[in-house]
Amino acid sequence: MPRRRGSPSIAFALGLVALAFSATPARAQVTPIVVVPETKPAPPPADTPAFSSDATWRFAASVGGTKTSGNSKSSTVNLSGEAVRTTDNSKLNLAIRGLYAEANDNRTGANIAFSSQYDRDFSRDWFGFGKLDLMRDHPANIDMRQSAYGGVGYHLVRTPDHSWDLSGGVGYTEDQYVRPANVAGALREEYGRVEGVISESSTHKVTETTSLRQKVGYFPNLKESGAFRMVFDAGLSVAINASLSLTAGWTYRYDSDPGVGIKKGDAVYVTGIGIKWD
Repeated sequence: MPRRRGSPSIAFALGLVALAFSATPARAQVTPIVVVPETKPAPPPADTPAFSSDATWRFAASVGGTKTSGNSKSSTVNLSGEAVRTTDNSKLNLAIRGLYAEANDNRTGANIAFSSQYDRDFSRDWFGFGKLDLMRDHPANIDMRQSAYGGVGYHLVRTPDHSWDLSGGVGYTEDQYVRPANVAGALREEYGRVEGVISESSTHKVTETTSLRQKVGYFPNLKESGAFRMVFDAGLSVAINASLSLTAGWTYRYDSDPGVGIKKGDAVYVTGIGIKWD
């Protein structure tokens, strides 16, 4: 029997279908875009200090003096300097001041004092501190006084224009005398004792050009009941321009047992012109 050939029209149609499939371009794989919402860091805890993290230094110095002649002859020179380093949670303060005075060719004042204090916050309101003081005052029979303290403090007020801190702790003070002194019931060339420390300090920006500071320290003698020292320090600064200012300061020191023949209180009032820079 003769073999039948396929219909040409069917073969042609199948060829067109194959050509169409082969000509259809492959679809490109599309990678889905995942939108990640922007996240913000969590706010710090309520007790975290809110300060700049950059460490900054500030410096200040002042000088003043007086001189008289005629019926009375006197001269006075006072110098002071301060350096302050602050970070987000700490503060280092270094200060030095000196005074020399004469009246009718007799020395009436000659003292120099250095103080340093390091504060470090361990919460927004509480801080720990370490303090070191050195002083020399020959008219008060102090050849050298060395004091070191440590303790804790609390920030009562903390704003850009005002601050007020309370602190307390314990430390050790040693006095070396120019001449032997009768202190704590005995004649001594030097006297060391454990002391407590209770202090408060504040700073205030009164106007755009005027600032005020004050500090009171009370140091009870923990070795001799009833004996104590107290120091009050205040200062006023009025800016002339961005760098220069007029300054005035008053310091009062009281010692309940300075030795026989030595006055218990010493007051120093100084004025001058100051310069500050960063």
